[in-house]
Amino acid sequence: MPTPSTLTQSQLDAAIERGALRDASLGANVEWPAETTNLEIGNCTFDGVSFRQAVLTGAHIVDCRFNDCSFRSADLSEAHFERCRFYDSYTEKSCDFSYANLRNSRFDGCDLTTALLTRTRAYGIEMRRCQASGIDFTLADFALGQGDFTSATFAECNFSYADFSRTTLNGASLAGCRLSHSLWNDASLREADLTGCELDNVEARNLDLRGADLRDARFNRLDPREIDLTGVKMYAEQGLEVLRTLGIEID
Repeated sequence: MPTPSTLTQSQLDAAIERGALRDASLGANVEWPAETTNLEIGNCTFDGVSFRQAVLTGAHIVDCRFNDCSFRSADLSEAHFERCRFYDSYTEKSCDFSYANLRNSRFDGCDLTTALLTRTRAYGIEMRRCQASGIDFTLADFALGQGDFTSATFAECNFSYADFSRTTLNGASLAGCRLSHSLWNDASLREADLTGCELDNVEARNLDLRGADLRDARFNRLDPREIDLTGVKMYAEQGLEVLRTLGIEID
């Protein structure tokens, strides 16, 4: 890929007007436009750029790096991110999506390590094969309007040490995700697909798992005294693991 070149504000504005931004490097000195739709962005680096309250609906963003950027209260509905990095391993800084609109957004093969997604509106969000350890989804809203219908798809993502406390993900799919050491306090995963998940050492006080599919999931302490496991689907050997949590040993 070509090395991104630094753009001036006027060059950025011209690229936005054309509807495509490629091979560019942008810093905190530029002002991102308030509203763009269906923008194509590829192979760009953004250092400290503020997208706060910006409208980026329908954007298609590929192979980009976002270092210490803010998407706080931005509208990213229908946006599609592919192979983008939102975490700088050198500075250990991540990106802030708090209060953003992420409805029907997609993240494929992205690095969202320790990203802040608290109180986002995330109905229909999809994350596939993402590195997202330590991501914070507390109080995110995955529902459609004021109803109980929720929608989210997380596939083969690393959510170790993630925080999903006080979220409702009823019927969501998290198949094949790594969720070790994640937090699910006062959350709901009723009827969720958790097949093949890694759930070791989760903290889940008052978690509602009624009717969830846990077949082939790995866990070491799903305590029915703290978690509602009514009607969950699991294999016999997994049921024995739950009994061992209660101190019951069966030969």
